[in-house]
Amino acid sequence: MGAESTANDHMTSENAGLATIAPMTAGALIAAMHSEGGGALDVPKPFSQPICLAPDTRVAGTTHVEGIEDLARGLSEGDRLRLERDPRNRYDRWAIRVLDARGRRLGYVPADVNEILARLMDAGKCLYGEVTGIDLVGSWWRIAMGVWMDD
Repeated sequence: MGAESTANDHMTSENAGLATIAPMTAGALIAAMHSEGGGALDVPKPFSQPICLAPDTRVAGTTHVEGIEDLARGLSEGDRLRLERDPRNRYDRWAIRVLDARGRRLGYVPADVNEILARLMDAGKCLYGEVTGIDLVGSWWRIAMGVWMDD
């Protein structure tokens, strides 16, 4: 080997298992990082963390859900709840449905906290609920939750 070196000349035991990436333009690199296809790079978000937006709220409207007793009894503290926007709701333009892990409706995010959360969801943010308590109060199932955002 002369004065010229190739990419393979620099292989050591430390980087032997790493994939070689062909040189590309910045635009091509950005496209590869964000593409959904098989050629996408899996780049972790080093500063990504869950952010608690509403630490102490509840699922509203549980009294109107058929089978809520069985659904509530099937929940445990720490369970993740799916939040789904319902922009065509005729009673509340900021409505957000709360669903269990199997996609069954438990109720809605309460109207007193849903506008900002709905705006974040409409802007593409990923929000979810987490069960913090389940109580039977008279004939009402109170499902307490926190609302979180992955960012």
